[in-house]
Amino acid sequence: RSGPPVCVRCGIDLRGACDAVMECGSCRSLRPSFDMARAPWLYTGVVQQAIRQFKYHRRWRIGRGLANDMAGTARASFPLHEVAVVLPVPLHWLKRRINGFDAAKHLAETLAHSLEKPYLPTALRRHRWTATQTRLQGQARLRNVHEAFTARERFVHHRTVLLIDDVLTSGATAHACAAALKRAGARRVFVLTAAHTPL
Repeated sequence: RSGPPVCVRCGIDLRGACDAVMECGSCRSLRPSFDMARAPWLYTGVVQQAIRQFKYHRRWRIGRGLANDMAGTARASFPLHEVAVVLPVPLHWLKRRINGFDAAKHLAETLAHSLEKPYLPTALRRHRWTATQTRLQGQARLRNVHEAFTARERFVHHRTVLLIDDVLTSGATAHACAAALKRAGARRVFVLTAAHTPL
């Protein structure tokens, strides 16, 4: 399970850290557009296998369990009274049609219901095709998703957004999404995933 001490921005485990301000090297250099990211689990071992089963084999019961864990993390980590809308990290429409399933969308809809928040799946869209992030590293991830997203101002202007995805790896996709949301006037962007990759 993911737990303290963690980076104040992205939530990655910083076990053994003793700095006065807990911030990982990646967040210090990237300065992500999102305000805070958290996840209940580390993306290793059994959790990694479970997420892959949910994502690629549509194991709905696993998805419900992950969403339940995420809801607990959201209640413990975020000022939920500020959150106005819940939305998923969007797939490109063609990739969604090819895959036939959108894990982030499923998690976001379940979480919105659990947290009693409006669910707006069309508030953010991926307007160009991007390569799969899993095959890329470092700066290539940032370049791949740079300005790949567009947010609809009328849904997010002056609002705090809870952005949902399955796994946070480098934070590049969450950073690009949050940048688009803030260009559209979002006040704050919190990112919640089922797991994040360990340092």
